[in-house]
Amino acid sequence: MLSMNARAQALPAWLKALLLTAVCVALLMLSKGALAADGTEFADAVTKWDGWVKGNLGKLAALIALGVGSVVAAVKKDWTWFFGAVVLSMGIGVILGIVNASFTATI
Repeated sequence: MLSMNARAQALPAWLKALLLTAVCVALLMLSKGALAADGTEFADAVTKWDGWVKGNLGKLAALIALGVGSVVAAVKKDWTWFFGAVVLSMGIGVILGIVNASFTATI
């Protein structure tokens, strides 16, 4: 009598692929209900994050990044730290605006 491992090795490759595909499809069908949400469960977190980035916390983080970038640029005589801090400070605000615009656009 063959052991379980020997039986699994005796299966042809196409049958293994077919069984794996069937299991994946079955799991997707079972999880369909979890994915059918209206998206309001994250509204509070998004509002809080948006307030942090656009509010005083975001301004403080940008000033700290610019300060650290300026100090490291002065010590190392490497201005890429400063310009990296500028890009990071401006980039977060711009990226947040792009994400908000793309998700609130009406089609």
